[in-house]
Amino acid sequence: MVKKHMRANGIDALQTPKRQNHLSFLIIGAGSRGNAYASALQQCEHAGSIRIGAIAEPVESKRLAFERKYVRQVEHCQLYKTWEDFIVFEQGRQQREASGKDASGALDGVFVCVLDEMHAVIITALAPLGLNIMSEKPLATTLSDCLRIYRSLQPSGIDSPTAIFSIGHVLRYSPHNMLLRKLLLEGDVIGDILSLEHTEPVGYWHFSHSYVRYVMVPNKLLITDTKKGVIGEKNQRRRLHY
Repeated sequence: MVKKHMRANGIDALQTPKRQNHLSFLIIGAGSRGNAYASALQQCEHAGSIRIGAIAEPVESKRLAFERKYVRQVEHCQLYKTWEDFIVFEQGRQQREASGKDASGALDGVFVCVLDEMHAVIITALAPLGLNIMSEKPLATTLSDCLRIYRSLQPSGIDSPTAIFSIGHVLRYSPHNMLLRKLLLEGDVIGDILSLEHTEPVGYWHFSHSYVRYVMVPNKLLITDTKKGVIGEKNQRRRLHY
Protein backbone atom coordinates (compact mmCIF):
# COMPACT_ATOMS: atom_id res chain seq x y z
CA MET A 1 0.00 0.00 0.00
CA VAL A 2 1.18 3.50 -0.72
CA LYS A 3 2.54 5.37 2.28
CA LYS A 4 2.34 9.14 2.34
CA HIS A 5 1.68 12.21 4.48
CA MET A 6 0.07 15.55 3.78
CA ARG A 7 0.82 19.18 4.54
CA ALA A 8 -1.54 22.16 4.57
CA ASN A 9 -1.00 23.17 0.94
CA GLY A 10 -0.82 19.77 -0.69
CA ILE A 11 1.32 16.67 -0.94
CA ASP A 12 4.64 17.13 0.84
CA ALA A 13 6.28 13.77 0.27
CA LEU A 14 5.28 10.64 -1.57
CA GLN A 15 6.68 7.15 -1.24
CA THR A 16 5.79 4.86 -4.09
CA PRO A 17 5.52 1.07 -3.99
CA LYS A 18 8.63 -0.89 -4.89
CA ARG A 19 6.95 -2.04 -8.10
CA GLN A 20 7.40 1.45 -9.64
CA ASN A 21 9.32 4.68 -9.11
CA HIS A 22 6.44 7.05 -9.78
CA LEU A 23 2.80 7.59 -8.89
CA SER A 24 0.22 6.59 -11.47
CA PHE A 25 -3.40 7.75 -11.51
CA LEU A 26 -6.70 6.89 -13.17
CA ILE A 27 -9.05 9.69 -14.20
CA ILE A 28 -12.71 8.64 -14.32
CA GLY A 29 -14.48 11.12 -16.57
CA ALA A 30 -12.77 13.09 -19.35
CA GLY A 31 -14.92 16.20 -19.04
CA SER A 32 -13.82 19.63 -17.87
CA ARG A 33 -13.03 18.49 -14.31
CA GLY A 34 -11.11 15.42 -15.46
CA ASN A 35 -9.02 17.53 -17.82
CA ALA A 36 -8.47 20.15 -15.12
CA TYR A 37 -7.06 17.64 -12.64
CA ALA A 38 -4.98 15.91 -15.31
CA SER A 39 -3.46 19.26 -16.28
CA ALA A 40 -2.80 20.12 -12.62
CA LEU A 41 -1.02 16.80 -12.08
CA GLN A 42 1.26 17.50 -15.01
CA GLN A 43 2.10 20.97 -13.74
CA CYS A 44 2.56 20.33 -10.00
CA GLU A 45 5.95 20.39 -8.27
CA HIS A 46 6.05 16.57 -8.23
CA ALA A 47 5.16 16.29 -11.93
CA GLY A 48 8.35 14.38 -12.71
CA SER A 49 7.22 11.49 -10.51
CA ILE A 50 3.55 11.49 -11.55
CA ARG A 51 1.88 9.67 -14.43
CA ILE A 52 -1.69 9.67 -15.67
CA GLY A 53 -1.76 5.98 -16.40
CA ALA A 54 -5.41 5.42 -17.28
CA ILE A 55 -8.66 7.04 -18.35
CA ALA A 56 -12.22 5.72 -18.07
CA GLU A 57 -14.64 7.57 -20.33
CA PRO A 58 -17.68 6.21 -22.23
CA VAL A 59 -17.64 8.87 -24.98
CA GLU A 60 -15.06 7.65 -27.50
CA SER A 61 -14.08 11.07 -28.86
CA LYS A 62 -13.42 12.39 -25.34
CA ARG A 63 -11.56 9.24 -24.33
CA LEU A 64 -9.24 9.35 -27.35
CA ALA A 65 -8.63 13.10 -27.05
CA PHE A 66 -7.72 12.65 -23.37
CA GLU A 67 -5.46 9.72 -24.24
CA ARG A 68 -3.59 11.74 -26.87
CA LYS A 69 -3.08 14.64 -24.48
CA TYR A 70 -2.20 12.90 -21.21
CA VAL A 71 -1.90 9.12 -21.41
CA ARG A 72 -0.34 7.98 -24.69
CA GLN A 73 3.26 8.61 -23.60
CA VAL A 74 2.86 6.35 -20.53
CA GLU A 75 4.07 2.76 -20.65
CA HIS A 76 1.25 0.27 -20.03
CA CYS A 77 -1.35 3.02 -20.47
CA GLN A 78 -4.91 1.86 -19.95
CA LEU A 79 -8.08 3.01 -21.72
CA TYR A 80 -11.47 1.99 -20.35
CA LYS A 81 -14.93 2.63 -21.77
CA THR A 82 -16.47 2.44 -18.31
CA TRP A 83 -15.31 2.62 -14.72
CA GLU A 84 -16.71 -0.89 -14.24
CA ASP A 85 -14.13 -2.16 -16.75
CA PHE A 86 -11.37 -0.79 -14.52
CA ILE A 87 -12.85 -2.44 -11.43
CA VAL A 88 -12.78 -5.83 -13.18
CA PHE A 89 -9.20 -5.29 -14.35
CA GLU A 90 -7.93 -4.15 -10.94
CA GLN A 91 -9.58 -7.00 -9.07
CA GLY A 92 -7.88 -9.47 -11.40
CA ARG A 93 -4.57 -7.62 -11.19
CA GLN A 94 -4.59 -7.69 -7.39
CA GLN A 95 -5.36 -11.41 -7.43
CA ARG A 96 -2.40 -12.02 -9.76
CA GLU A 97 -0.16 -9.88 -7.55
CA ALA A 98 -1.22 -11.83 -4.44
CA SER A 99 -0.30 -15.11 -6.15
CA GLY A 100 3.08 -13.81 -7.26
CA LYS A 101 2.22 -13.53 -10.95
CA ASP A 102 2.76 -10.64 -13.33
CA ALA A 103 0.66 -7.73 -12.11
CA SER A 104 1.66 -4.81 -14.31
CA GLY A 105 -0.64 -1.82 -14.66
CA ALA A 106 -0.85 -0.99 -10.95
CA LEU A 107 -2.27 2.44 -10.09
CA ASP A 108 -1.89 4.46 -6.90
CA GLY A 109 -4.97 6.63 -7.01
CA VAL A 110 -8.21 7.56 -8.75
CA PHE A 111 -9.81 10.90 -9.54
CA VAL A 112 -13.61 10.64 -9.68
CA CYS A 113 -14.78 13.38 -12.07
CA VAL A 114 -18.26 12.33 -13.12
CA LEU A 115 -21.85 13.47 -12.52
CA ASP A 116 -22.60 14.17 -8.86
CA GLU A 117 -25.25 11.45 -8.61
CA MET A 118 -22.71 8.84 -9.77
CA HIS A 119 -20.19 9.47 -7.00
CA ALA A 120 -21.64 7.08 -4.43
CA VAL A 121 -21.82 3.98 -6.63
CA ILE A 122 -18.31 4.53 -8.01
CA ILE A 123 -16.60 5.34 -4.71
CA THR A 124 -18.19 2.41 -2.87
CA ALA A 125 -17.03 0.11 -5.67
CA LEU A 126 -13.49 1.53 -5.51
CA ALA A 127 -13.22 1.39 -1.72
CA PRO A 128 -12.35 -2.35 -1.38
CA LEU A 129 -9.43 -1.89 -3.80
CA GLY A 130 -7.48 0.19 -1.28
CA LEU A 131 -6.59 2.97 -3.71
CA ASN A 132 -6.23 6.64 -2.88
CA ILE A 133 -9.37 8.46 -4.06
CA MET A 134 -10.06 12.10 -4.87
CA SER A 135 -13.74 12.85 -5.52
CA GLU A 136 -14.92 16.00 -7.19
CA LYS A 137 -17.33 18.01 -5.05
CA PRO A 138 -19.98 17.50 -3.83
CA LEU A 139 -19.36 14.14 -2.21
CA ALA A 140 -22.92 13.04 -2.97
CA THR A 141 -26.39 14.46 -3.53
CA THR A 142 -28.15 12.78 -0.59
CA LEU A 143 -27.32 12.18 3.06
CA SER A 144 -27.83 8.43 2.64
CA ASP A 145 -25.25 8.32 -0.15
CA CYS A 146 -22.79 10.32 1.97
CA LEU A 147 -23.18 7.77 4.75
CA ARG A 148 -22.80 4.87 2.29
CA ILE A 149 -19.51 6.33 1.12
CA TYR A 150 -18.32 6.96 4.67
CA ARG A 151 -19.06 3.41 5.77
CA SER A 152 -17.45 1.87 2.69
CA LEU A 153 -14.19 3.67 3.40
CA GLN A 154 -13.97 2.62 7.05
CA PRO A 155 -11.23 0.05 7.67
CA SER A 156 -12.21 -3.33 9.06
CA GLY A 157 -11.32 -4.14 12.65
CA ILE A 158 -9.07 -1.67 14.47
CA ASP A 159 -6.77 -0.90 11.56
CA SER A 160 -6.22 2.72 10.61
CA PRO A 161 -6.95 3.79 7.02
CA THR A 162 -3.91 3.33 4.78
CA ALA A 163 -5.22 5.30 1.80
CA ILE A 164 -6.14 8.94 1.38
CA PHE A 165 -9.69 9.96 0.55
CA SER A 166 -10.34 13.59 -0.30
CA ILE A 167 -13.00 15.84 -1.81
CA GLY A 168 -12.23 18.54 -4.35
CA HIS A 169 -12.77 21.53 -2.05
CA VAL A 170 -9.86 23.33 -3.66
CA LEU A 171 -10.49 26.98 -2.74
CA ARG A 172 -8.75 26.67 0.62
CA TYR A 173 -5.54 25.98 -1.36
CA SER A 174 -5.86 29.03 -3.62
CA PRO A 175 -2.86 31.37 -3.11
CA HIS A 176 -5.00 34.29 -1.92
CA ASN A 177 -6.87 32.17 0.63
CA MET A 178 -3.63 30.62 1.90
CA LEU A 179 -2.20 34.11 2.33
CA LEU A 180 -5.36 35.24 4.14
CA ARG A 181 -5.12 32.24 6.47
CA LYS A 182 -1.48 33.04 7.21
CA LEU A 183 -2.25 36.69 7.98
CA LEU A 184 -5.17 35.81 10.26
CA LEU A 185 -3.67 32.87 12.13
CA GLU A 186 0.08 33.45 12.06
CA GLY A 187 0.43 37.17 11.41
CA ASP A 188 -2.38 37.99 13.85
CA VAL A 189 -3.09 41.12 11.84
CA ILE A 190 -6.61 41.72 13.22
CA GLY A 191 -6.67 39.98 16.59
CA ASP A 192 -9.42 37.55 17.56
CA ILE A 193 -11.98 36.67 14.89
CA LEU A 194 -15.46 37.41 16.24
CA SER A 195 -17.54 37.36 13.06
CA LEU A 196 -17.20 36.42 9.43
CA GLU A 197 -19.18 37.66 6.44
CA HIS A 198 -18.78 36.20 2.98
CA THR A 199 -20.31 37.74 -0.14
CA GLU A 200 -20.35 35.29 -3.02
CA PRO A 201 -19.86 36.91 -6.45
CA VAL A 202 -21.77 34.25 -8.37
CA GLY A 203 -21.24 34.69 -12.10
CA TYR A 204 -23.97 34.55 -14.71
CA TRP A 205 -22.52 31.31 -16.08
CA HIS A 206 -23.43 29.55 -12.82
CA PHE A 207 -27.08 30.39 -13.31
CA SER A 208 -26.97 29.35 -16.96
CA HIS A 209 -26.19 25.72 -16.12
CA SER A 210 -27.26 25.33 -12.49
CA TYR A 211 -30.32 23.35 -13.57
CA VAL A 212 -27.98 20.66 -14.88
CA ARG A 213 -25.75 20.22 -11.86
CA TYR A 214 -27.50 22.00 -9.00
CA VAL A 215 -24.32 24.03 -8.91
CA MET A 216 -25.41 26.34 -6.12
CA VAL A 217 -25.35 23.51 -3.57
CA PRO A 218 -21.78 22.28 -4.23
CA ASN A 219 -20.67 25.90 -4.52
CA LYS A 220 -21.95 26.69 -1.03
CA LEU A 221 -20.30 23.55 0.31
CA LEU A 222 -17.05 24.77 -1.22
CA ILE A 223 -17.42 28.18 0.42
CA THR A 224 -18.14 26.59 3.81
CA ASP A 225 -15.01 24.46 3.54
CA THR A 226 -12.97 27.50 2.53
CA LYS A 227 -14.20 29.45 5.55
CA LYS A 228 -13.17 26.60 7.84
CA GLY A 229 -9.76 26.46 6.20
CA VAL A 230 -9.15 30.20 6.50
CA ILE A 231 -10.21 30.72 10.12
CA GLY A 232 -8.50 27.60 11.46
CA GLU A 233 -9.56 24.93 13.94
CA LYS A 234 -9.23 27.16 17.00
CA ASN A 235 -11.82 29.63 15.72
CA GLN A 236 -14.11 26.85 14.50
CA ARG A 237 -14.63 25.85 18.13
CA ARG A 238 -15.76 29.36 19.03
CA ARG A 239 -19.21 30.87 18.45
CA LEU A 240 -18.66 32.96 15.36
CA HIS A 241 -21.36 35.06 13.71
CA TYR A 242 -21.62 34.31 9.98
